[in-house]
Amino acid sequence: MRLSSATFLLVALTLSGCDDNEPIVTPDAGTRVSTAIVTTASPSEGETDVYPLEMYLDASGQTPVIAFRKVLTLTFSEPMDPLAAQVALHDRTDTTVPARVLTGAWSEDARTLTVTVPHTGESTRPLEVSTRYAVALDALRDAAGLALASDAALEFTTGERDPELEHACTHTLVNTPEAVTAGRTPFDFPPDTQTGHARYDVTLRAGEAGFGGYTGFISDPENAEHVTLYLNQEVPTKVTNDTAGTDVASVLAPARFICAGITHTVTFTPEPGDQLHLFQFGPVASEHIQFVLERE
Repeated sequence: MRLSSATFLLVALTLSGCDDNEPIVTPDAGTRVSTAIVTTASPSEGETDVYPLEMYLDASGQTPVIAFRKVLTLTFSEPMDPLAAQVALHDRTDTTVPARVLTGAWSEDARTLTVTVPHTGESTRPLEVSTRYAVALDALRDAAGLALASDAALEFTTGERDPELEHACTHTLVNTPEAVTAGRTPFDFPPDTQTGHARYDVTLRAGEAGFGGYTGFISDPENAEHVTLYLNQEVPTKVTNDTAGTDVASVLAPARFICAGITHTVTFTPEPGDQLHLFQFGPVASEHIQFVLERE
């Protein structure tokens, strides 16, 4: 069959275009992803033994109550879209658990997202113990409107709970502090700070290197005890058996974060026998320290 002259010309032009020019490919703008990355996070990426809850005093009702939550924070390398603030919390240990969609709050510079995980309807806990979680971030966008990669996520694993530390936290939340002023020296009538479950607010004395001072503790007349001071800040602490004139081994260590009122602990085992012990605090930069004392 013969082609018409018009048809022939169209075929010729088409073939000529294929021979002489590369095809023009228009990129799909929808496939572009943001270059923003998470620079810091709490908990950090891959962290294990994350405490599964935070205790706080919920004053939203008529009567304040102690409640549980878990606060997550993520800081990005560049400003983000403040209108996109939803993340999805996935249980990687039990994949039958539905994902929880949570809405965070952006900082003023739109670089730090704070996500509060509340307790669920089935549990008073926001997170389960010994569970691997992933916080999916693909719904977030940068300031240019570009979404993060589909696999962008923060992963961490929770640990077990600490009943003693949680118990001490309840005292920081509800106990009225007992105010005492530390002795300047061991001979300056240091005040007693020996009552179990008590929350003490200690005014320290000014010195050349900072604030410090002494308080007293009397050991149980008959039984050996394990004593813990739950401090609201890092405080160098020395324990001395003043009756025997000997130092008592003690350990100052960071505490797992459960409540705002406890950051460190001091633990020691006093000898029984109704003996006077002294706590020597400082030097520290703060004039006031607080601690909850627990005797077991």
